[in-house]
Amino acid sequence: MMTLPEAVEQVLRKYADFSGRATRAEYWWWVLATLIVGMAIGSVDAFIASIVDKEWISSPLATIFNLAILLPNLAVSARRLHDIGKSGWWLLVWFVLVVIGWIPVVVGLILLLVGGALKGQFDAGSFVPLIIGGAITLLLALGLLLWIILWMVRQGQGGPNRFGPDPRATAGTEPLAAPDALA
Repeated sequence: MMTLPEAVEQVLRKYADFSGRATRAEYWWWVLATLIVGMAIGSVDAFIASIVDKEWISSPLATIFNLAILLPNLAVSARRLHDIGKSGWWLLVWFVLVVIGWIPVVVGLILLLVGGALKGQFDAGSFVPLIIGGAITLLLALGLLLWIILWMVRQGQGGPNRFGPDPRATAGTEPLAAPDALA
């Protein structure tokens, strides 16, 4: 079983390597590590913002961290998908679905602004399209999140597949050291 430090080392060693396979342990330890570091960086950002008395729209340290881990996040996710026999291109499909999922919110916002401008005021009925669009987007996002999680928690395919050898079979296959002879 891979530990958190081993997983982080493995992911960083394969920083932008989209080929091969990643075990569940490698993927989920990486997710945990990035969440912990991200929360720590967010706390540092909030502390610095309180000292300089500024409200930041985007925390500078968190932005740098997120940009630094973008490629390894994508790479380990693609390798995780490879482990279950899926193409890493599913990441692009999910991204497109997220973008499409925002369309109902944008349409609702446009209808809100146009409707309010035409009436000269915004009443409670003006917000209905935005609320419906937001609800549709929320449901799509929850469904997409569930789909991603279900795939990422699946056991990888046993043995080699079209993306490479089974990482569980190749990990720790070094021969055991021979016991010392009666000495």
